[in-house]
Amino acid sequence: MGEQTSKICSYIAGIVTKFLPEHEEIIHSGLFLVSSKEDDFNIPDWYYNGYSVISETISSHLQNLCKSKTLTFTNEGLYAVALNRDDISTEDLEQAKLDLEQKLLECKSGIQVIEEAKRRFQLNTMGA
Repeated sequence: MGEQTSKICSYIAGIVTKFLPEHEEIIHSGLFLVSSKEDDFNIPDWYYNGYSVISETISSHLQNLCKSKTLTFTNEGLYAVALNRDDISTEDLEQAKLDLEQKLLECKSGIQVIEEAKRRFQLNTMGA
């Protein structure tokens, strides 16, 4: 697994851990906010039809994390990180969670992540 792919997967798992998202838009919005604050966080094929459309790249990472049983989708309709996982090291996950605490400091819930991403996306779009 490449370094950038591993980093993206760690951040996805970190967002799952912090916000227990019910749908992919929280993950997508969270990664959008992280990428706007971190220079070396490059996600190819980002937005192709507005920020709320889940990109193929993020969907692909989520599918792979679910297939490898790193993430599960619970009966309550929430993503959860497995205790025993092969894809993401505990160290990478802890680092991603620490980074998210700093980069998404103002967000206490998944809906706040989405609202902040919408606001930031609109500012970027109108400012362009």
